[in-house]
Amino acid sequence: MNKIQTFFLTIILFGCKASEKQESFTDKGLLWTVNWSSDGRYIATGGNQDTLRLFLGKNFKREKNYPLTNTITKLKWHPKDKKLAVSTQISTDKAKIIDLENNAIIVLDSISKDGARGIGWNFDGKLLAVGDNEGMLTIFDKKGNIIKKIDVKQKSITGLSWHPKKNTIVTVGSQIGIYDYENDNLFNIKPRNQEVLMLCIDWHPSGEFFVTGDYGDFEKNYPPLLQFWSANGDNIKNIEKSKLEYRNIKWSKNGEVLATAGDYVRLWDKTGDLIREEKAKNTLWGIDWSPKDNRIVTTDKKGRITIWDINLNIIKELNY
Repeated sequence: MNKIQTFFLTIILFGCKASEKQESFTDKGLLWTVNWSSDGRYIATGGNQDTLRLFLGKNFKREKNYPLTNTITKLKWHPKDKKLAVSTQISTDKAKIIDLENNAIIVLDSISKDGARGIGWNFDGKLLAVGDNEGMLTIFDKKGNIIKKIDVKQKSITGLSWHPKKNTIVTVGSQIGIYDYENDNLFNIKPRNQEVLMLCIDWHPSGEFFVTGDYGDFEKNYPPLLQFWSANGDNIKNIEKSKLEYRNIKWSKNGEVLATAGDYVRLWDKTGDLIREEKAKNTLWGIDWSPKDNRIVTTDKKGRITIWDINLNIIKELNY
């Protein structure tokens, strides 16, 4: 793929010209995603560096590398097993499941050739959803067999989150899509009067509401919003705080604190009030909590991995 083709593919995938002014999505240092395993043993991270890396959760030493061509967009550990789900785009490597227990890799077929940005396991780990860049939601079993494929009626899916207690999926892209897997029912919500690209979504652990973060539109002076929604899709609260887009968001396991990644790492309570914030050295992209909710890990556009305590003091910085 030449430079001109890469440029236009980037515009299509991200749906917003302003994004090219904010970030270079082909920057080899950029780390899109980070995910801490449920047993606390591993931290997985990846992005544009042609390698998926595992670090140990206790001492943060590099443990293992998996060669994967640019770009790793999302990583999700299985809730119980040593399986890591991986989504990619602009890559010769397809989305896959890495099984550390059996040292096996399962390729996930029938994903858009343009790749995917949304991936996640359901609450009991029996189902895996992949949301691709053509707006298709594909459901697999944990062995990688296709169960169902759904058109969510959007240009692309940029993020998804399963309900913590039942098989309902919320997707984001140009709109919010709520899909009931058991009843095969989908409805979409227009989140703002202006069409903006939504980037991230996370259910609250109670299952009573979810939160979304978007890009805004800097050319039209539409600020990025953090939005709270009821389980039925009713808008509860809109927050204008960040000067940059919300790249990723994640609730603590106990549901007390929401962590968001952007120009700052910010912590919010359940009602959307800001608890504290800390300016990042570079724009943050990936964010996650340790299983005990006493550590936060972030990744940024320059390849820095940072471990924070709950007061947002830096514990350690890791080089990719």
